[in-house]
Amino acid sequence: MKDKYQRTLSHSLLICLFCLITTLVIQAATTYALYRSALSFQQAYIQHTVDNIVLNIDVLRDNIQKHHKEMNQPITDEEIRNIIESILRKVFYEASNENGSYVWINEVINYEGGDDYARRLIHPNLRNTESISLSTQMQDAEGNYPYLTELEGVREHGSLFYSYYFKDLGADTISKKLSYARLYPDYNWIICMGIPYHAVWENIYAGSTALKFIILCGYLLSLCGIIATSLYALRLYWRQHKLQQDELNVLQQVIDTDSLTRAHSRHYGTARLKELLDDYHDTEQNTIIAMFDIDYFKTVNDTYGHDFGDIVLRETVEQIKNNIRREDCLIRWGGDEFIIILPHMSRQDLEQQLKRLNQCIRSHTFANTSGKLQHITISIGATSFQSNDISIDTTLKRVDNALYQAKKVRNTFHIESDTLN
Repeated sequence: MKDKYQRTLSHSLLICLFCLITTLVIQAATTYALYRSALSFQQAYIQHTVDNIVLNIDVLRDNIQKHHKEMNQPITDEEIRNIIESILRKVFYEASNENGSYVWINEVINYEGGDDYARRLIHPNLRNTESISLSTQMQDAEGNYPYLTELEGVREHGSLFYSYYFKDLGADTISKKLSYARLYPDYNWIICMGIPYHAVWENIYAGSTALKFIILCGYLLSLCGIIATSLYALRLYWRQHKLQQDELNVLQQVIDTDSLTRAHSRHYGTARLKELLDDYHDTEQNTIIAMFDIDYFKTVNDTYGHDFGDIVLRETVEQIKNNIRREDCLIRWGGDEFIIILPHMSRQDLEQQLKRLNQCIRSHTFANTSGKLQHITISIGATSFQSNDISIDTTLKRVDNALYQAKKVRNTFHIESDTLN
């Protein structure tokens, strides 16, 4: 009887030990999977952020040049660069990053490396060291050469991910950072964003108390504990995955939407036009590309101020959206210039649609800041893809020319003669 009891006890202990080891293996595998998922999300997040900054620099350059051209005020490339640097410094300084991430810029002077190969241009964590010279021989807290790694990476590939040890934002502690760097060659800027690796772990253990409780249940309840731990880990994984996907969707929405008018952004429009051109070459199903701008918009701004100009832009977009189909796409291309993508539309329907768009803006009244009502008109040009369009640049030049013809008259539209032929 005693031997049977001992055998039963031994078997029970073995089962419990097996369950304990299995639970630990499952938890280790789950934690690793969650960590890899969280790390992938953080990589995508910082890459999206830096790439969006590069995109915004190009937009800022275009807007500054266009503004000064409209004001007939000559401006040099160096002055534009200084303005953009000032804007970025203000944005980086004011940015709130609870997870310890921040963005900085180094300016390359010598791509061969060595002493004084670059200078620290903007760094919100080390503001008092901005403008100091950098060397590829500089080491981090662990003896690595992050500046050498960064320079070689952007010189060979234009961008890279790498790790280094650096002090935390707002603290004197040093931690390992995940960083993404991308070269902006026009200004010789290396734009970087870093985030501590411990922030990745903190995201995983947001619900650590419940997680430990379930693991304890696994130890005590044997196979039931394993099942409970597995189910919880799966639930936690999908919840984390959903949160990451939601954040990525929010980031994508910011990139794809114009903040002032809520029309689609130029970034979104460029990608969409490329997709449609590829589809046209594959299927020969054509699409109308219309471009319009607001007549005498500079005069509107000069006479009534930019606040009223913003009102005109927003209300124009609202009126256009109310007079196009659900499948049509409205894009703010820049300033007061917009593009409308009109799929599956005949030449006759196109003429009626463009007349409707001219009329809806012509009949709308815009109230300025003093309450006085103003009338605004738009000019529209239209074309479609052609078989010899090897890129959207060719299509855009053609629709821009159509808009130019319409603007000779104003408050009307012009359709390129070969549209839908």
